[in-house]
Amino acid sequence: MVEVDRKSLVVPVEKMAHRILQRHQLYPPYSLIELVRQYATVEYYSFPFVADGITIGIGGEALPQILINNSAPEVRQNFTLAHELGHVIIPWHTGTIVSHIDEFDSDVEYREMETEANKFAAELLVPTSWLINTEDKLESIHDYISEVMSCCGVSRDAAMIKIFSSSQRSIICAEIESNGIAIRKFKTKIAPQTLKLEGKNLLSEDIFDKTVSKEHFELGGKTYVSWEFKSSSVDETDPRSWRDVLEQILVETDSKDKQQSLNAIVPNQYQKYLRHDRSRKAEEICSLIIQEIKSRTNLEVVVTHDLFPQYVLKRLKELEAKRR
Repeated sequence: MVEVDRKSLVVPVEKMAHRILQRHQLYPPYSLIELVRQYATVEYYSFPFVADGITIGIGGEALPQILINNSAPEVRQNFTLAHELGHVIIPWHTGTIVSHIDEFDSDVEYREMETEANKFAAELLVPTSWLINTEDKLESIHDYISEVMSCCGVSRDAAMIKIFSSSQRSIICAEIESNGIAIRKFKTKIAPQTLKLEGKNLLSEDIFDKTVSKEHFELGGKTYVSWEFKSSSVDETDPRSWRDVLEQILVETDSKDKQQSLNAIVPNQYQKYLRHDRSRKAEEICSLIIQEIKSRTNLEVVVTHDLFPQYVLKRLKELEAKRR
């Protein structure tokens, strides 16, 4: 099992959820109800008013009491149960809390507590360490999302939110209408920035270069198109410095005006990848950074030059040497 670097869990309540799972040596699939019953009593009712759950007696001497609205779909009940455990575990949540997991009251303090409990629940149900361990085993994006839904007992939307906020894979996914028109976009943090996809026909238009893995699938009654930008090793074949290589590229493409932009973008992208995975070598992330730069249309003439991969690789190697 891959152990997550707790520094990647930047929100304190996510670290709390991580510690609970560590304490009980749990990872998906596990029995959520058995876990919660170690911290509170749990009962299910059909509520006569609008609410997802209620937790009573937080911070008292007796075990808190959690009530779950069983009129909601099962995956929503699961999320509410994890959410209510968050209220019990988070030290500054006290008293009785009536929860609406996606309809927040206007009160600022209540809003903050509900947001914290939601983040706790998301990490408890789909632990970042488990997600990272699982993602490399599944080539298909459809299978990746389905596996998270099945093992963690969460909805499609909850699975996608967690995947696209935590995954270390470079993925862009768009929900499309039956005619192929994109209506919503998701991207992981290390995926290339893109032009707006909404309104484009993603079934007929080649949005990205053909070397990118493309997938078309249906999930939970909705249709998606996804792309994965996989790293491929680039070999250094030119003996010159990156400055000399870049100079030739700029002269041959009549692009001297783009020199400042290129000199900024490669270090910026290198830092982005380091924030997510410091173990990757320059040769491994070179192709991903080139894909990122390809998405910037004003640099297309430069990126397509045969020597461009050599420039990027040499620049990355210099940055890598300075970091050591």
